[in-house]
Amino acid sequence: MTEPAFQQRVWRIPSYQPALLMLVLVGAAALNIYSHPSATVRIPTLAFGLLCGGLAVPALRLHLVATADGISVQHLLRRDWVAWSDLAEVEVVPNVRGAPSLRLDRLDGTYVDVPPSLLQPTRPTAKAAVLAQLGAVAAELEQLRRSRRAVG
Repeated sequence: MTEPAFQQRVWRIPSYQPALLMLVLVGAAALNIYSHPSATVRIPTLAFGLLCGGLAVPALRLHLVATADGISVQHLLRRDWVAWSDLAEVEVVPNVRGAPSLRLDRLDGTYVDVPPSLLQPTRPTAKAAVLAQLGAVAAELEQLRRSRRAVG
């Protein structure tokens, strides 16, 4: 009997968010390049444009991927990998950098926290709904962990 194909799961920040931030950056640059504004307009628009560009970079980089071999969490400057065989539990924790998020507990006692901004809703949402959404993602990853352990 052959093993069923594993469907890779990816969680990312919605693509429209970095796109809008880059659009603001380009608009601020165009305003300063083509209209030659005074310094009182130039400095704030350049600062705001650079801020938006700086926020777009993490939005493009952050992602959580569940593959057939394990879970990869891409942070801004590093990537954490947890193989299914090393994963003890996926849990919802109430305070990771000030917001609820997921924690991937390894068998050796270490853990990987998923950046909260990666899994938080894009609109203001009640805390109970956020926790339910995180619980659903945790349950899906737990189900994948159990099924991968059964296969491997």
